[in-house]
Amino acid sequence: MEDGYGLKHLFENCFGRKAWYELKHCTDLAIWKKYCARLLSAIEVSAKSTVEIADEAWFEELSGEVGHGKDMVRLSEDFEQLFSNLAASLGAISFLQLGLVPSRLTVDSVTLRHPSNWKLDRYRSVQYVQNSEQRENSHNKKKQSDA
Repeated sequence: MEDGYGLKHLFENCFGRKAWYELKHCTDLAIWKKYCARLLSAIEVSAKSTVEIADEAWFEELSGEVGHGKDMVRLSEDFEQLFSNLAASLGAISFLQLGLVPSRLTVDSVTLRHPSNWKLDRYRSVQYVQNSEQRENSHNKKKQSDA
């Protein structure tokens, strides 16, 4: 499989076929940085467009994580740093979307075996809801993929 296929596929899904062709055999760090920063921006725009109910602090934290991620992408000096910085940013954003980014710098070890270690609802809870139109769209999508 071609190097970076999974990330190229994500960029194509988000930004269209042009992204795939720009990155297909690309070894130019600047172009990869452009798409990594664009992905982080797209996540922020998507959250602001999609999340209907959230406290202002959450949106500020999200903007902070995205801004930090874009700074780290910009400062990356090679592909290893770039992809590491992007992965770290996406991980932090994912945890924030669940409630909060864990901060256990003074803890020796945290196990996955205790769900209470991973309940991230100290400040807010996440709830996914569907209205009737969304439910119908989901049902139709499933029918299409089953066909």
